[in-house]
Amino acid sequence: MFAGESEIALVDHQRAPEGAEQTDKPHDGIRCKFLIVAYMPSTVAAAKGAPVLATVLSSAVHGIDALVVEVEVDIASGLPQMAVVGLPEGAVKESKDRVRSALKNSGYEFPQRKITINLAPADIKKEGSAYDLPIGLGLLAASGKLPAQKLREYSILGELSLDGRVKAIRGALPIAAAAQEKGLRGILLPPDNAQEAAVVNGVDIIPVATLAEAFEFLRGERPIAPVAVDLSTVFAHHAQYEVDFNEVKGQEHVKRALEVAAGTT
Repeated sequence: MFAGESEIALVDHQRAPEGAEQTDKPHDGIRCKFLIVAYMPSTVAAAKGAPVLATVLSSAVHGIDALVVEVEVDIASGLPQMAVVGLPEGAVKESKDRVRSALKNSGYEFPQRKITINLAPADIKKEGSAYDLPIGLGLLAASGKLPAQKLREYSILGELSLDGRVKAIRGALPIAAAAQEKGLRGILLPPDNAQEAAVVNGVDIIPVATLAEAFEFLRGERPIAPVAVDLSTVFAHHAQYEVDFNEVKGQEHVKRALEVAAGTT
């Protein structure tokens, strides 16, 4: 049936909904009530629980730089399975098991349908476990439980434990810099990484300790204050060293070699 056609359905109630046309038609000597309604593909799809494609922003670290990654989640009809594409390495492929357990243990339903997750751009290798949280939130968004517009404002990263806790990741500083350059409103990431990421100005650093906290924040049900740091205090704290090369007499070649090694790490 196509958009614009009419669908005739037999109903057992006497009153038609507002806006519908109600008629009486004989059927084998019995007068029955028929309800004529317009066929709306989006309405029928929503009634059947058919989700739409959801996109969550994340990030990938390459060297000292980072770039924004789009985590696209599609849930379609078919046998229950979950495929991750877009050059994922081992830890990323294993995320489907962590995400499934984290969702269930956090009180959310894991979709028992065919799930495809694409990490774009697909020609750049994705490493680490930081995509657990955006994949989990993407599944909830594709199920119609999160607003799509809010997901476009934040970059989301974090490793999920099986009980839904969010664990620390690597590269919070370049990730925050990439989010600022992209013009994003902020970043959702583990509390252990919040101080490091807050060094970058102009981006809201939102620490989330669990999957449920991130979900409720994006729905507007849980306010979380952005983390702020005093840069002068941070730099002063890290400017104190227990070992100073000025105290080492001679050994110029050795000290030079250590400086070169530190500068290229």
